[in-house]
Amino acid sequence: MMRIARLLALAAMLVAGGCMDLDVTNPNEPDRERALSDPADVEAIISTSFREVFLNSQDNYPNLSLAAMADNVTGGFYDYSVHDLSTEPRSAWNNSSLNTRSGVNSDPWLQLYRAISSVNDGLGAINRGLRILEIAPPDTIDHTPRARAFAKLVQGIAFGYLATHFDQAIIVTEYTDLEELDPTEYAPYQAVLDTAIWALDEAIEIAAVNDFETPAATDWVNGMALTNEEVVQIANTFVARFLAYTPRSWEDRAAVDWDEVLTRINAGITRDLAPQGELDVWESNMRRLLARVRARPGDHARMDYMALGPGDVSGGFQTWFATPSADRMPFQMDSPDRRIQGPTGPDEAGTYFAYNLNSIWPSSRGTYRWSWYYYLRLGAGDTWYVGPQPWVTTAEMDLLKAEALIRLGREDEAVPLINLTREASGELPPVTVDGPPDDPNCVPKQMAGGCGSLWDALVYEKNLEVAAREGAVSWWDGRGWGTLQQGSLIHFPVRGAELENMGVPQYTFGGTGEGAAPAPQYNRCPVALPRCP
Repeated sequence: MMRIARLLALAAMLVAGGCMDLDVTNPNEPDRERALSDPADVEAIISTSFREVFLNSQDNYPNLSLAAMADNVTGGFYDYSVHDLSTEPRSAWNNSSLNTRSGVNSDPWLQLYRAISSVNDGLGAINRGLRILEIAPPDTIDHTPRARAFAKLVQGIAFGYLATHFDQAIIVTEYTDLEELDPTEYAPYQAVLDTAIWALDEAIEIAAVNDFETPAATDWVNGMALTNEEVVQIANTFVARFLAYTPRSWEDRAAVDWDEVLTRINAGITRDLAPQGELDVWESNMRRLLARVRARPGDHARMDYMALGPGDVSGGFQTWFATPSADRMPFQMDSPDRRIQGPTGPDEAGTYFAYNLNSIWPSSRGTYRWSWYYYLRLGAGDTWYVGPQPWVTTAEMDLLKAEALIRLGREDEAVPLINLTREASGELPPVTVDGPPDDPNCVPKQMAGGCGSLWDALVYEKNLEVAAREGAVSWWDGRGWGTLQQGSLIHFPVRGAELENMGVPQYTFGGTGEGAAPAPQYNRCPVALPRCP
């Protein structure tokens, strides 16, 4: 069944990415019209759309690529553009339609617009009067509000991801007159963000006044029956995320309405958004590849020393960091953080990461890519599709809340939030407003070797806790914290095939051109704190 409208297809929302003649009769149109007149089909179109936004957050494209560009993970293979986007010095993105690794911006564009197209079709049918009714004698249950709230939730999440990922996108909703749509008229990402928040607020408004529960079925959010109150919470959480994560620079992130972020987090999720895994349907390919064990553990990609290194107390990380990139070599850390190593010493696996003395990629691709640490928290064996698949976690939101509190001058309230995972998972002594205890074995350490600040502790916790949850988060944080390597992309262009089909001039970002991150400033704090340079 073709669910994508004619002009929406021209706007590159077709999976094939091709272009079509608008005057050609679509033989599938009768099937589409029939489906959109059937309440069960409309509900199915809406309910299955959530999988698209989930998979966008878990697929190797774009998540493994973005995590590598953010120096959260490292890799030397060309698959998924990990090599291309993590080369030092950074280079401009190849946006040609002939780039065989274009999935970093092609896959999100197509996947997110598939979700938008589906919910727009469903919402349009509802707006024309269709009702989704369940006859359960002696009652008739109206599921239309549930479908509308869920559709607006997905619509808002999809537009939010477009805003975080691309410099511009096409805004098309259930209210858009497709006959009047100019598919070459892209809106800037700020306007796309506004559309996302509008849709999420509509989901909140609908769900707040209608009692319902979504089925805990694969066609909805697998394994999670969501009440209307939880739909409100999820929508608020995504508003908080998009407000905080969409900014492209240190200055832009500082200008965020952090009071609003805090309000949304406080009204947000109280349990992890973690659909139950199902092979080929609800799975995390990023975790599968990062935790894969063949001839050796972590045989495809590994953890970057930039993420784990501040937990090292041997001095090795400071030496590695001070070494010119081309001359860097891997080293074994010594860390009291139990996520990185066990209590018996550096050779023992931690609970999230583990040591393996192997350098996977040829030295010609840069020894700065080599790492002796691999990811094992989740993803090995069949765990990437069996059991809960964490996406947005309460730990992430606690740390985002801590950031909001620090930026609002309420750092004393941020301390217990940072200590939640630091103490329970890292088994590290608690931080105070002054940072970790002043001790030779303090964690985290700064690039120069001294004990870190409270802000450093937040950054360190976030880098460890979001690793392989969603690769994009470390990229979003990196550009807003000013820690991306110079020349890294701050956003992606509209995919090259789309521009070519529409007759729009090609453009790109990164390297020494536009849309590139400035030189990083590590250990910088957004407010005055002890130990901040």
